[in-house]
Amino acid sequence: MQLSKLIFPAALIIFNHVILTNCGLFGGSDLYSFFSGDKLYFFRSIKYNFFYVDLAGVSLDTDTVIDKSKWIDLTEVKPQPDTSAREPLLDKANENLILLDYTDDGVDAYTFHITLNIWETRPFKVKNKVSIGIGVWVSDEKTGISYLFDEIDKDMTILDSINLTLTKSISTADNLFVEGFVMDNFVQVLSNGQILFIGGGSGSIKDSMNNILMYDTLTDTWQMMNATGETPEGRLGHTAVSISDGRIIVFGGISNSLPASPQLSILDTSKTPYEWSTPTVENPFGPFTFSGHIAVMVKDYMIIAFGINTTETIPSLIDNKNIYKLDTRDPLKYKWSFLSGFDDRTDFSNSSLNIYKPTNSTPIQASVDSAFRLGTPKQHRSKNTIQRNISSSENISSNDELKA
Repeated sequence: MQLSKLIFPAALIIFNHVILTNCGLFGGSDLYSFFSGDKLYFFRSIKYNFFYVDLAGVSLDTDTVIDKSKWIDLTEVKPQPDTSAREPLLDKANENLILLDYTDDGVDAYTFHITLNIWETRPFKVKNKVSIGIGVWVSDEKTGISYLFDEIDKDMTILDSINLTLTKSISTADNLFVEGFVMDNFVQVLSNGQILFIGGGSGSIKDSMNNILMYDTLTDTWQMMNATGETPEGRLGHTAVSISDGRIIVFGGISNSLPASPQLSILDTSKTPYEWSTPTVENPFGPFTFSGHIAVMVKDYMIIAFGINTTETIPSLIDNKNIYKLDTRDPLKYKWSFLSGFDDRTDFSNSSLNIYKPTNSTPIQASVDSAFRLGTPKQHRSKNTIQRNISSSENISSNDELKA
């Protein structure tokens, strides 16, 4: 059955309410983000930290600040499916979040209808029972196909969300690495049919940012891509999002327990070889360094949220509860601004961030691009050791040097 044709019972009762609990648990390496319609979703699990920020009537081209009353909890949406699955992916119809549950009887697919905010509690059976592995799904909204990378010596797991079919790639990346090499804590980003694996490492060892593993989803081939230019420092806990013109924005992360430098770098994949550059950044906040945050593209803006402010000195403010946006329209100059926050504090005078947060927002009547992308706060370690770790039609992240 095609997910785009799901029919939901009219008798379902939905309980959407504003989040009233402390937001300190939001963020980190277990939270996923995606944008659909005019809502910015965040997902950790069905029952814990599933909510959206309503951007209806908001133009990101203005300095509008979204009031915290626009943060809507979805954990009380009833009924809910009985599954502990937590790694989401998205379908081509831009209508459903999908959770795959691997059981003795096969693979079940549970769906959440994004427009209606309804769970389908009866699972659909996925065709072909293949091992899913441990990793993060990268969803291509143009094709409805999602990809999961497990280990460099294993094939890619591929889900066709239209036909609910699981398959495996033929190729692996094993021949591109020396025996015993382990990929750890990298981020993955989908750009024009190619999945790039950027940064990572373990502890004090950081993977080169000049050699970037690439999987071509069209040809089922792996390649090590070279990059030149202003190469950023290797890092963990960073994010990467892609723009349609071939730019990939890498932000944040840490290296040897310090903020990686520079915090913002641009990888131009339209050039051969790829080229790194460090852009001019307009930042009204002072020190602006993050790790373990989330990043997702919404129209011309990279949205980041949560994570750790790695230069903050006030203990209660180290865990970031705010959402920021980066204007990417000018490829030579990028501009940060504040979008929304869930912290009740109004006195940031001693904080390393200079933040002004009004108590109310005055949205301007305009619309946000309805295309959605699954963003990722997760990093992945290609197993040979242990793993952890999402991504998108164009995105990702996490913090891990802290636990290396």
